Amino acid sequence: MADDRSASMLELMPIDAPSGHYDVAILGGGLAGLTIAIQLKRERPETRVLVTDKRNEPAPEAAFKVGESSVEIGAYYYREMIGMRDHLEKYQQRKLGLRFYMPAGDNSDITKRVEFCTPGHLDAFTHQIDRGRFENELFRRARKAGADAFRGWRVQDVNLGADRHTILMSQEGEECIATARWVVDASGRANILRRKLGVGEGVDTGHHCNAAWIRLAGGLDFEDWTDDEEWLGRMPEKGLRIHSTSHLIQPGYWLWLIQLESGPISIGVCADPRFHPWEEISSFDAWMDWMKRNEPQLHAALDDRRADVLDFLRVQDYSYGSTRFFSPERWTLVGEAGAFLDALYSPGSDFIAFSNTFSCELIERDLDGEDVSELCDFYNDFYLSLFNTTAHLYRDNFQLFGNPQVMVAKFVFDSSTYFSGIGNAWCHERMRKPEDIERLGQVLRPAIEMLPRMQELFRDWNALENTPFEGVSVLPKTLTPYIQAQVDMAHAADGDEVFENSAKNVEYLKALAVWIFHRAARNLPDPPDETRGINPLAISLHPERWEADGLYSDDGITLAQALEMLPGIEEMDLEARGAVVAA
Repeated sequence: MADDRSASMLELMPIDAPSGHYDVAILGGGLAGLTIAIQLKRERPETRVLVTDKRNEPAPEAAFKVGESSVEIGAYYYREMIGMRDHLEKYQQRKLGLRFYMPAGDNSDITKRVEFCTPGHLDAFTHQIDRGRFENELFRRARKAGADAFRGWRVQDVNLGADRHTILMSQEGEECIATARWVVDASGRANILRRKLGVGEGVDTGHHCNAAWIRLAGGLDFEDWTDDEEWLGRMPEKGLRIHSTSHLIQPGYWLWLIQLESGPISIGVCADPRFHPWEEISSFDAWMDWMKRNEPQLHAALDDRRADVLDFLRVQDYSYGSTRFFSPERWTLVGEAGAFLDALYSPGSDFIAFSNTFSCELIERDLDGEDVSELCDFYNDFYLSLFNTTAHLYRDNFQLFGNPQVMVAKFVFDSSTYFSGIGNAWCHERMRKPEDIERLGQVLRPAIEMLPRMQELFRDWNALENTPFEGVSVLPKTLTPYIQAQVDMAHAADGDEVFENSAKNVEYLKALAVWIFHRAARNLPDPPDETRGINPLAISLHPERWEADGLYSDDGITLAQALEMLPGIEEMDLEARGAVVAA
């Protein structure tokens, strides 16, 4: 097998076949597979790495794969840990946060919809990624780093052995065999090992939704839908909003708009079939009819541009999980080969970062002679806890999308939890070693316990109050601890400072939970006493549970104390902001 392949050969069909023995065989040459190949070669250059991808040719730009949005963890992973900063800055688009538009009337006027955007601090930047353009460059760099990366070879079977694993591949009737000490399944929804080993059997994430999407040539700027100067003037200049990962939401669905640097825009919807049945989005014509009923402004912008539609793709019941991701038998599942939750909040690249990095730690230690059996179980338990905790953000929550005030509170709490906890630790590379993970778990324990309780509170609040607020944009400018929590991710921190910042931000999360609780509890027949201390870990809108749960506590946080800890929180209160209540 040739060791020196020139750059001109990188985009050609392979003239030789995968063969011989490797330290690591990576099944799949997509985003997860190529990034772990590069990561392994960067961290342990002598590692012999095979990557096999079933595609024969380089990926097309734009109309290739969804998952174009990254948030802070995934962006840091690609930019710093994989070394793609130069490519991302030159050939991909910087994004301006996650932007959401709540429903207003029949959704025929975007200026009436309550707008929310996460902070967009310049140091904590993220990216919109053209997957085809990105993966082609990753393939080139994986080869340059010394990985044997092949296109056009489809994995037919994997036999796991005590000393080495055997991978059977084929291309146009030809077969070849390679062996490896480790196998990394990066096959995406093909789920090669997950299916073969049955580690997905009986796993139900409790989140059953469908998705359908297009890519539109020439892009689309929704600011062109209006000439309302007041609305346009809420941003520093016209044309910035489209650089966010933007979402149009309504009960039962969320719809994304992601402009790509290569020109097209990605447009897709994730829908709960209890509100929007699969048949309403499962074909392009049905999808367009659905759009006309639910998002008439977007439909009007698309209707006379059908010739610009580059593709239409769909997936039913897209969420799934596994019981095992890292095995002492020397295999791992990375990215979507093991699990997928939802694309809201763009966590896909984050989970690639986690699964790839934990896999690298196991593989590198094993190749250096260490017994990693217990470490496999440690990472598996931790990864499962990350996945299962994150699932609370989505499970049975799509009905909330029609409630502007509840959603603003949810967006702030969910993103604050992310910034304060795993985001801060990951972006300072303190979420890899077991000792750091254990320490982080102790610091974040209150936040972890609050998260599912707060999701229950949001559902209960929605049942109590759903005021049709309109006409304001919540673009965080004064809620100082929220903005600072994002800044902390981007600024250098050494030693204990990383964990100290997370601990500080957990106290902010507790105060935020108390403020949200009192804001929601206004709707109860007998609201709680604002002068008494509240235990944030016992919050609920069920007064009959308060005493048993220990809601009131001498060590708790009063509303006045919460307000003192939350300078600028009033910008999150739509009523206080003077939002219009629709007739």
